Amino acid sequence: MTTSSRTAALLSEHPFCVLQIYYSMKTVLILLIIISTIQLSYAQDFSFSFEGDAAKRERLTSLQDNASPPEWKLSGWQNSSPLSLEELKGKIIVLDFWATWCGPCIASIPHTNQIHEKYKNDVVIIGVCHPKGSEKMNDVAKEYSISYPIAVDKSGDTIRTYKVNGYPDYYIFDRTGKLVVADCSNSKVDEVLTKLINKK
Repeated sequence: MTTSSRTAALLSEHPFCVLQIYYSMKTVLILLIIISTIQLSYAQDFSFSFEGDAAKRERLTSLQDNASPPEWKLSGWQNSSPLSLEELKGKIIVLDFWATWCGPCIASIPHTNQIHEKYKNDVVIIGVCHPKGSEKMNDVAKEYSISYPIAVDKSGDTIRTYKVNGYPDYYIFDRTGKLVVADCSNSKVDEVLTKLINKK
Protein backbone atom coordinates (compact mmCIF):
# COMPACT_ATOMS: atom_id res chain seq x y z
CA MET A 1 0.00 0.00 0.00
CA THR A 2 1.35 3.40 -0.97
CA THR A 3 1.66 6.33 1.44
CA SER A 4 -1.29 8.09 -0.20
CA SER A 5 -3.37 4.94 0.13
CA ARG A 6 -2.50 4.60 3.83
CA THR A 7 -3.39 8.24 4.39
CA ALA A 8 -6.72 7.79 2.62
CA ALA A 9 -7.44 4.68 4.69
CA LEU A 10 -6.57 6.52 7.92
CA LEU A 11 -8.85 9.41 7.00
CA SER A 12 -11.74 7.07 6.22
CA GLU A 13 -11.27 4.96 9.34
CA HIS A 14 -10.46 7.72 11.87
CA PRO A 15 -11.76 11.04 10.53
CA PHE A 16 -12.26 12.61 13.95
CA CYS A 17 -8.79 11.57 15.16
CA VAL A 18 -7.15 13.15 12.14
CA LEU A 19 -9.17 16.32 12.54
CA GLN A 20 -8.23 16.46 16.21
CA ILE A 21 -4.54 16.22 15.33
CA TYR A 22 -4.95 18.92 12.69
CA TYR A 23 -6.68 21.35 15.03
CA SER A 24 -4.20 20.61 17.83
CA MET A 25 -1.30 21.47 15.53
CA LYS A 26 -3.09 24.59 14.36
CA THR A 27 -3.69 25.67 17.98
CA VAL A 28 -0.01 25.15 18.85
CA LEU A 29 1.04 27.23 15.83
CA ILE A 30 -1.32 30.05 16.79
CA LEU A 31 0.00 30.01 20.37
CA LEU A 32 3.59 30.20 19.13
CA ILE A 33 2.71 33.20 16.96
CA ILE A 34 1.00 34.92 19.90
CA ILE A 35 3.97 34.28 22.21
CA SER A 36 6.42 35.64 19.62
CA THR A 37 4.27 38.73 19.15
CA ILE A 38 4.14 39.34 22.91
CA GLN A 39 7.92 38.95 23.19
CA LEU A 40 8.50 41.40 20.37
CA SER A 41 6.15 43.96 21.91
CA TYR A 42 7.78 43.44 25.31
CA ALA A 43 11.28 44.05 23.98
CA GLN A 44 12.03 47.74 24.29
CA ASP A 45 13.53 49.74 21.48
CA PHE A 46 16.12 52.21 22.76
CA SER A 47 17.38 53.33 19.36
CA PHE A 48 15.89 56.78 20.05
CA SER A 49 18.66 57.28 22.63
CA PHE A 50 21.66 56.23 20.51
CA GLU A 51 24.50 58.72 20.18
CA GLY A 52 25.70 59.09 16.60
CA ASP A 53 24.52 57.75 13.25
CA ALA A 54 24.84 54.18 11.99
CA ALA A 55 28.34 54.74 10.59
CA LYS A 56 29.65 56.19 13.84
CA ARG A 57 28.02 53.40 15.84
CA GLU A 58 29.50 50.60 13.76
CA ARG A 59 32.28 50.25 16.35
CA LEU A 60 29.64 49.31 18.94
CA THR A 61 28.10 46.39 17.04
CA SER A 62 29.54 43.73 19.35
CA LEU A 63 28.53 45.68 22.47
CA GLN A 64 25.02 46.89 21.71
CA ASP A 65 22.41 44.47 23.16
CA ASN A 66 25.18 42.20 24.42
CA ALA A 67 23.68 39.97 27.13
CA SER A 68 27.16 39.20 28.50
CA PRO A 69 29.10 42.46 28.19
CA PRO A 70 32.73 42.72 29.31
CA GLU A 71 33.49 43.16 33.00
CA TRP A 72 35.09 46.47 33.88
CA LYS A 73 38.56 46.76 35.48
CA LEU A 74 38.63 49.74 37.83
CA SER A 75 40.57 50.83 40.89
CA GLY A 76 40.70 53.63 43.46
CA TRP A 77 37.00 53.39 44.26
CA GLN A 78 35.32 56.30 46.03
CA ASN A 79 31.80 56.42 47.55
CA SER A 80 31.62 52.62 47.34
CA SER A 81 33.52 49.41 47.73
CA PRO A 82 34.50 47.83 44.38
CA LEU A 83 31.47 46.86 42.30
CA SER A 84 31.16 44.25 39.56
CA LEU A 85 28.66 43.66 36.80
CA GLU A 86 27.78 40.24 38.20
CA GLU A 87 27.01 41.43 41.73
CA LEU A 88 24.89 44.31 40.44
CA LYS A 89 22.45 42.10 38.52
CA GLY A 90 18.95 43.09 39.57
CA LYS A 91 19.94 46.77 39.37
CA ILE A 92 20.01 49.06 36.36
CA ILE A 93 23.59 50.22 35.79
CA VAL A 94 24.96 53.38 34.20
CA LEU A 95 28.64 53.60 33.34
CA ASP A 96 29.49 57.28 33.10
CA PHE A 97 32.82 57.64 31.30
CA TRP A 98 34.31 60.98 32.32
CA ALA A 99 37.60 62.82 32.86
CA THR A 100 38.79 65.46 35.29
CA TRP A 101 39.99 67.61 32.36
CA CYS A 102 36.65 67.39 30.50
CA GLY A 103 34.56 70.55 30.83
CA PRO A 104 31.23 68.94 29.79
CA CYS A 105 31.89 66.10 32.27
CA ILE A 106 32.35 68.52 35.15
CA ALA A 107 29.27 70.48 34.06
CA SER A 108 27.19 67.28 34.06
CA ILE A 109 28.07 66.27 37.65
CA PRO A 110 25.17 68.13 39.34
CA HIS A 111 22.66 66.45 37.01
CA THR A 112 24.28 63.05 37.52
CA ASN A 113 24.02 63.61 41.28
CA GLN A 114 20.31 64.35 40.80
CA ILE A 115 19.81 61.15 38.76
CA HIS A 116 21.66 59.18 41.45
CA GLU A 117 19.40 60.55 44.16
CA LYS A 118 16.20 60.24 42.13
CA TYR A 119 16.69 56.61 41.07
CA LYS A 120 18.94 55.28 43.85
CA ASN A 121 16.59 52.40 44.69
CA ASP A 122 16.82 51.02 41.15
CA VAL A 123 19.92 52.47 39.51
CA VAL A 124 23.65 52.32 40.23
CA ILE A 125 25.78 54.96 38.52
CA ILE A 126 29.50 54.36 38.25
CA GLY A 127 31.72 57.19 37.12
CA VAL A 128 34.63 55.68 35.17
CA CYS A 129 37.45 58.20 35.31
CA HIS A 130 39.97 58.49 32.46
CA PRO A 131 43.51 57.68 33.62
CA LYS A 132 44.86 61.00 32.38
CA GLY A 133 44.28 63.47 35.20
CA SER A 134 42.92 60.77 37.50
CA GLU A 135 45.23 61.94 40.28
CA LYS A 136 42.80 64.86 40.62
CA MET A 137 39.71 62.63 40.87
CA ASN A 138 39.35 62.77 44.65
CA ASP A 139 39.75 66.56 44.68
CA VAL A 140 37.15 66.94 41.94
CA ALA A 141 34.80 64.60 43.82
CA LYS A 142 35.07 66.77 46.93
CA GLU A 143 34.80 70.08 45.08
CA TYR A 144 31.67 69.05 43.17
CA SER A 145 30.20 66.78 45.90
CA ILE A 146 30.02 63.68 43.72
CA SER A 147 27.64 61.33 45.54
CA TYR A 148 27.72 58.25 43.28
CA PRO A 149 30.49 55.62 43.03
CA ILE A 150 33.53 56.62 41.00
CA ALA A 151 36.71 54.74 40.10
CA VAL A 152 39.72 55.01 37.81
CA ASP A 153 40.30 53.03 34.64
CA LYS A 154 44.03 53.11 35.38
CA SER A 155 45.10 50.94 32.45
CA GLY A 156 42.53 52.31 30.02
CA ASP A 157 41.40 48.74 29.29
CA THR A 158 37.74 49.39 30.11
CA ILE A 159 37.66 52.51 27.95
CA ARG A 160 39.16 50.57 25.03
CA THR A 161 36.93 47.52 25.59
CA TYR A 162 33.79 49.66 25.57
CA LYS A 163 35.11 51.67 22.60
CA VAL A 164 34.49 55.02 24.25
CA ASN A 165 35.16 57.88 21.84
CA GLY A 166 34.00 60.96 23.74
CA TYR A 167 33.34 62.37 27.18
CA PRO A 168 31.04 62.10 28.93
CA ASP A 169 29.78 58.82 27.45
CA TYR A 170 26.97 56.83 29.05
CA TYR A 171 26.48 53.06 28.78
CA ILE A 172 23.29 51.62 30.27
CA PHE A 173 22.63 48.04 31.39
CA ASP A 174 19.27 46.52 32.31
CA ARG A 175 18.58 44.46 35.43
CA THR A 176 19.82 41.24 33.78
CA GLY A 177 23.19 42.80 32.97
CA LYS A 178 22.42 43.24 29.28
CA LEU A 179 23.96 46.33 27.68
CA VAL A 180 20.82 47.94 26.27
CA VAL A 181 22.36 51.27 25.26
CA ALA A 182 26.02 51.50 24.28
CA ASP A 183 26.84 55.22 24.11
CA CYS A 184 23.60 56.92 25.11
CA SER A 185 22.84 60.45 24.05
CA ASN A 186 23.42 62.63 27.10
CA SER A 187 19.95 64.16 26.90
CA LYS A 188 18.24 60.74 26.77
CA VAL A 189 19.70 59.09 29.89
CA ASP A 190 16.73 60.01 32.10
CA GLU A 191 14.23 58.73 29.55
CA VAL A 192 16.00 55.39 29.16
CA LEU A 193 16.19 54.93 32.93
CA THR A 194 12.51 55.73 33.33
CA LYS A 195 11.60 53.13 30.71
CA LEU A 196 13.79 50.49 32.33
CA ILE A 197 12.45 51.20 35.82
CA ASN A 198 8.85 51.00 34.60
CA LYS A 199 9.49 47.76 32.72
CA LYS A 200 7.61 44.95 34.45
